[in-house]
Amino acid sequence: MEKVLKFGELKNAFSLKDYFAMTKFKVVLVMLFTVLVGFLLGSDTNINLWLMTCTLLGVAGCAMSGAVLNHLIDRFRDQKMQRTKRRPVASGKVSTESAFAFSMLLLTAGAGLLFWQVNALTAWLSIASMFAYGVIYSLWLKPATPQNITVGGLAGAMPPLLGHAAIAGHVAPEALLWVLIIFTWTPPHFWALAIYKRDDYAKADVPMMPVTHGIEFTAFQAWLYCLLLCVVSVMPVLIGSQGLIYLVMATYINAKFTWLTYRMWCDPSNTRARKTFRYSIVYIMWLFAALLLDHYVQLIAFS
Repeated sequence: MEKVLKFGELKNAFSLKDYFAMTKFKVVLVMLFTVLVGFLLGSDTNINLWLMTCTLLGVAGCAMSGAVLNHLIDRFRDQKMQRTKRRPVASGKVSTESAFAFSMLLLTAGAGLLFWQVNALTAWLSIASMFAYGVIYSLWLKPATPQNITVGGLAGAMPPLLGHAAIAGHVAPEALLWVLIIFTWTPPHFWALAIYKRDDYAKADVPMMPVTHGIEFTAFQAWLYCLLLCVVSVMPVLIGSQGLIYLVMATYINAKFTWLTYRMWCDPSNTRARKTFRYSIVYIMWLFAALLLDHYVQLIAFS
């Protein structure tokens, strides 16, 4: 009897692990950091901790719902890719019915919390972002065009706007700039990954740019987007919402990211692509940290 109980506990643990894996929690954590920054950028030194917590939990629920839906829709493509073939739905560990029910449960809980404790604007924008990623990108754009991540990147660019809308109650111009920053950052970030995972995408018949246009062309496009990102990321300074601290930090990390994408273009090897991809995550975290640091230094200095 003792052995049976231990086996049952182990089986349940694996099941919980599979459901957790479907939420793409590591990706959601990075996204939640930008939600938090957006919220704090709309706040003064008197932070509403309850509203902030409800915003993070609600947006997380909607985002994880989209991630689970992505697992469900991508299950056949995932089976063909080395990187994703062990995903819970693709490997059969979680049924399609269970995955869909889990996705809807997360969406209902997340959106319900936002409607109840935050505001309707944040709730509807979160639902729209989930639908854009989980359905429009995964079901339509991803298998249809090499520009899938360019167009679909808008869904992933929304988090700082969601955070700011939660505290402000409206869509502010500076929040739209933060969306534009992430939207412009997404192609070089994702194309670097696609370069060193191009064989996987080719096996799954996903028309990622390295598959359809080659790695040299993709790396060149990534570098061009980085140049555009250098311009877009200093716009908060030009409109007066950010100051010198942000400008200095943004200039440094922009220079490094642009250099890495340029080197990747000159030598589009898997090693350089992987290095560029990893730095792109560091880049977006530091950029939003710079927004936050500059904001509070200004608040304290001029209070």
